[in-house]
Amino acid sequence: MNRSAGGFWRTVRLCIGLLLACWSVASAQVAPTAAISGAIVDQTGAVISGAAINVRSSVTGADFKVTSSENGTYTVPALNAGVYVVTIEAAGFKKAVVDNVVLNTGVPATVNVTMEVGAATDSVVIQGGAEVLQTQSAAISTTITGRQITEIPFTSRDALDLVLLLPGTNTPGRPRTSTINGLPKGSLNITIDGINVQDNILKSSDGFFTYVRPRIDAVDEVTVSTSNPGAESAGEGAVQIKFVTRSGTNDLHGSVYEYHRNPALNANYWFNNRDLRPDPRTGTAPRDRVLVNQYGFRVGGPIWIPKVFNGRDKAFFFVNYEEFRIPEAASRQRTILSEQARQGVFQYNTASGVRSVNLYQLATANNHTSTPDPVIGKLLQDIRSTTSQGGVTPLTDPNLELFSFQNRGGQSRFFPTVRLDFNLTSKHKLENVWNYQKFDGVVDFLNGTDPSFPNFPNQGFQGSNRFSNSTALRSTLTNTIVNEARFGLTGGTVLFFPNVNRGQFTGSLANQAGFNIGIGAAGITSATVSTTPSRRNAPVWQFTDNLSWTRGTHTFNLGGSFSQINFWSWSQAQVPGITLGLDANDPAIGMFTAANFPGAAAADITRAQAIYAVLTGRV
Repeated sequence: MNRSAGGFWRTVRLCIGLLLACWSVASAQVAPTAAISGAIVDQTGAVISGAAINVRSSVTGADFKVTSSENGTYTVPALNAGVYVVTIEAAGFKKAVVDNVVLNTGVPATVNVTMEVGAATDSVVIQGGAEVLQTQSAAISTTITGRQITEIPFTSRDALDLVLLLPGTNTPGRPRTSTINGLPKGSLNITIDGINVQDNILKSSDGFFTYVRPRIDAVDEVTVSTSNPGAESAGEGAVQIKFVTRSGTNDLHGSVYEYHRNPALNANYWFNNRDLRPDPRTGTAPRDRVLVNQYGFRVGGPIWIPKVFNGRDKAFFFVNYEEFRIPEAASRQRTILSEQARQGVFQYNTASGVRSVNLYQLATANNHTSTPDPVIGKLLQDIRSTTSQGGVTPLTDPNLELFSFQNRGGQSRFFPTVRLDFNLTSKHKLENVWNYQKFDGVVDFLNGTDPSFPNFPNQGFQGSNRFSNSTALRSTLTNTIVNEARFGLTGGTVLFFPNVNRGQFTGSLANQAGFNIGIGAAGITSATVSTTPSRRNAPVWQFTDNLSWTRGTHTFNLGGSFSQINFWSWSQAQVPGITLGLDANDPAIGMFTAANFPGAAAADITRAQAIYAVLTGRV
């Protein structure tokens, strides 16, 4: 009976140990770190307890020391992604050195070592590397690192676009339309250095869009977990996309670059050649201006102050700066009144040909308004004067014409990134990563708020100042207890069309006397593109803490996380609108009869009413 009871409790302890081991693996993935674990045995397969294991970063020289437990196992938690050297020493055995152990974000690595009997002064070097089979976690993940990031050809230099190349990603349109494994947008969780960087206002509908955009020269690796990410994901998403920023090393490294695209090297669009007026200097139609300049640099290494401080193995920096400027152009087509219609001459098609009626003369004969509204007349004249900057073609409706032209604008964006790492002591490691991104634009082509007509004042643009910061402290409290605390935040204000209501009578709506005049009632394009300025900010505050405790043959991992997402939004429409038209009670409607428009269809008479109302400002 005693033997049976002893076997029962051994079974219980084994089950508890297995559960805690699984918990250990899951908890190690909370932050953008991972663990190196394994077992130390001799050549007969017997476990070796008390072996001294030292894990050393190949780039920063940071050391992490543990001792194998009674069953020969060990775990070194909360390690940054990178390349490590694992050294094992035990009495009566040769020293074992496992070189080139590759650790990816959120993907634990296994390093099992078989020790050879011999003198401690002898050593056996084992060549390590990335695991072919990951045995510690059920999570399915893919990692892109190093030269894969910098050498994959794509023009955006947005590191999130790297995910588009991975299996399971479907992109039906722009990158922001992407989904992974067919899951909804709200299932995505995108982090940089452990901090959420999505635009959380749009997460459920536009989850692939990040508030802070990672740049390829600033990113060390990206890992995408698409299955079984574990409860440590805090319910923030079934698909975990984790970016890690580059860090400095003991050697100074850097690069400088510039990318340039020029429309002189591009063929013109067939539609531009058909619709746009040729440039008299070149004799050819203007091209859409796709002139892009992207330039920047990155540098990283030890912090070094001559004769004061040498940061090798102690303190490191990494700086990435990127900027691009894009003078933009977009081809636009607007519907305008023909010159005759603008003068009050309405034309319509009949079985016997095109007939016309002078609406002003008709109004005079019926004692109604027979002169153009001064504000609207000036506005229509301004529209007509812009046609010199494009091409005009007639439409089926003889009162309307199609005006084709190009709007021009531009964007400027700035992307500085700074990372600092400090080996404070042999037991405490501190890191801080800061991103700041500034977006400026002249007009907003994306949301279609570029001017209705060339050089018209009413237009919208976007601007924003965005930032993120992540600070982490890894502390070896005892030989068996390791804690990692991480705090971070993202934020910044995004502005949409802030110039719409500023001085509307003298600024953006001056050519409409400060109103949004409904000239579209005549079947032409409105002169107003934006009436509602807005701004928004959704700052995120996050704190996570993970404690790893090894006791005997078991490893306990305890931790928690706190996320607070705030939302501020402001939107206000202050531009009054004026609707033009003839209602049933307007006396002028009585002159629009079949007798005054012989041979006209009912739809033509209705169109004549609308054009008359717009020309004379009838409300």
